[in-house]
Amino acid sequence: MVRPKISVLMPVYNAAAYLEESIGSILNQTFTEFEFLILDDGSTDGSLNIIQSFSDPRIRFYKNKKNVGISATLNKGIELARTDLIARMDADDVSYPNRLQKQYDFIQAHPEGVIFTCWAAEVNENRKLIKIEHFNPEYYYFNMTFSNWIYHPTMVYRREAVLTVGKYSVPYSEDYELVWQLMRKYKAFHQPEVLLDYRINEQSLSNHAKKNEYKAAFLQQVRRNIQFYLDDTPINVEDWQLEYLSNDFVATLKEKNIQSVIYCIELLDSITKKIFEKENINRVPANIKPAAKIKRDYLIFQFYIISGFYKGIVMLWKTSSWGLMKKIFFLKLKKCIP
Repeated sequence: MVRPKISVLMPVYNAAAYLEESIGSILNQTFTEFEFLILDDGSTDGSLNIIQSFSDPRIRFYKNKKNVGISATLNKGIELARTDLIARMDADDVSYPNRLQKQYDFIQAHPEGVIFTCWAAEVNENRKLIKIEHFNPEYYYFNMTFSNWIYHPTMVYRREAVLTVGKYSVPYSEDYELVWQLMRKYKAFHQPEVLLDYRINEQSLSNHAKKNEYKAAFLQQVRRNIQFYLDDTPINVEDWQLEYLSNDFVATLKEKNIQSVIYCIELLDSITKKIFEKENINRVPANIKPAAKIKRDYLIFQFYIISGFYKGIVMLWKTSSWGLMKKIFFLKLKKCIP
C-alpha cells in the first residue's frame, strides 16, 4: 500500500440510511493516497454490517465499546491518524469524486495554512438541492465571530495544530469551537468550490436529538467570541440578541423593543472596531469594513422586513443607515412603476 498523504476521518452513529453512499464517495475519489478511518460510536442499527461489507485495504475500522459522543470519537480518530493532514467526512454526506484531489492541490499551494475548507451544497434526504451559500472567502474571518460559516465535513486540518489547541474540547457545537481555537493561532484558507453534498435530514444530530444542547453551546460560544474582542468586558445581551447577531431571525423579533434591537447594531459597530484593531494572523484590515457593512445592512434590512414599515424606518433612521434607506426607497419605487 502506498504511504497515505491524507487521513479521512469519519465518525458513524446509526447512519445506515446513507452510510454506503458516503463510504463509497470516499473510496471512489480520484485521489487515492489516503487512509480511511471509520469509527463507529456504538451504533444500534445496521451501520456495522455496512462498514464491514467493504474490503478496501485503505479502511481502518474501529468500534467504540459504548457510545461516547462525536467529540470523543473524533479525538480518538485524530490520535489514530498516520498523516498530518486530516480530512473530515460525515456518514450521511457525499464527497464529490475530485474533492480530495482538489483540496490536496489547494493545500499544496498554501503551505502556510493549517485549516482548509470549501463550499458545500445543502441537499435533502434524496440529494435534491436546497441551497448553496457562496460566502465570500475574504469575509470569513469577520463573520466567524458571530456564526459558523464552515461545514464540518469540508474541513481538512493539520493534525499537530489540532493537538496543540486541545483537539475537540466541547461535546456540542464542537466544530465551531475547534475552528475558533485554530484561527486564534493559525492561518485558515477557504477554497471557493463546491466539493461536497451536505445532507439535511431528520436524523442529523444538530437537527434532531440534541438540538437544544447544540443551540445553547453555540450561543455561549458567540457570547465568548464577542467578549474576546471587547477585552473580556461582560456584555448585557439576551439569547435572542445573540441569535439576531448570528443571523438567526427569531419569530418574535418584531415584538421586541426597538431600542434593544438598536443596541445589537451598536454592539456590532463596537465589535467591528475591535476586530479591525486586534492583531490576528487571519486579519486583513481591508476586508473587515466591507464585511461588517454587509452584515450590518443585512441585519437592519431583515428587521425592516420582519417588523414592518414603521419600526423599520425608525431603525434605519436611528442607526443612520442612509445608504440602505435609499436602496429600500428605490426598491419600493420600482415596484410601483410598471
